[in-house]
Amino acid sequence: TKVTMRGFILLAMELMMCRAVEEGKWGWIDIDTSNVDQVIQEGPILVKFFAPWCSHCKAMAKDFHKLAQEELPDGIRVGRVDSTKNPALNKRFGIHGYPTLLMLTDEGKEMRSYNGDRSFSSLLEFAKGGWRASPLHDPTKPRPKKSFSDQVQSLPWTVKAVGLLFIVGLPLSIFAACYDVYVEKKRREEKRAERKAASGKAD
Repeated sequence: TKVTMRGFILLAMELMMCRAVEEGKWGWIDIDTSNVDQVIQEGPILVKFFAPWCSHCKAMAKDFHKLAQEELPDGIRVGRVDSTKNPALNKRFGIHGYPTLLMLTDEGKEMRSYNGDRSFSSLLEFAKGGWRASPLHDPTKPRPKKSFSDQVQSLPWTVKAVGLLFIVGLPLSIFAACYDVYVEKKRREEKRAERKAASGKAD
């Protein structure tokens, strides 16, 4: 029985080690609704909330991966949340756009927003202590209203292209129609003048 119990314990330890290796494969922890409470209770963590289709998220992926390989002070870890698969976490942490980076401390009770650029140097500076001077994030704060320019910038490029064609094409179409009317009017006036001249010669 002792041998069996010892074997069971060793097997469990191996499985835990394998899981730890898998979680640390890329240096970050994948967070979802099943492990979020455990993760934030284990210590401070910088979390990126992202969407796979988000172009800004893709642009910063390389630097975020590089950050996850760093040895950060105070036991700070790096994690990420696929917001498209975890809408409950979006609501819990007040996520309204992607990517959103939050430093979670005090078992998630304190949240600090990252508002810098998406370069590795800025991310590293924030993770190494810059977060302490960053604004507190209030997850209950309503989503800010976007300005018209922000709304336009957030549109897909296909919609922007169609809109640009419409904006440019409409005035051109109106100009072309007016020009056609003008040309037709001039043509009729010239014909009238020719007929009038011809009738005058006949008299």
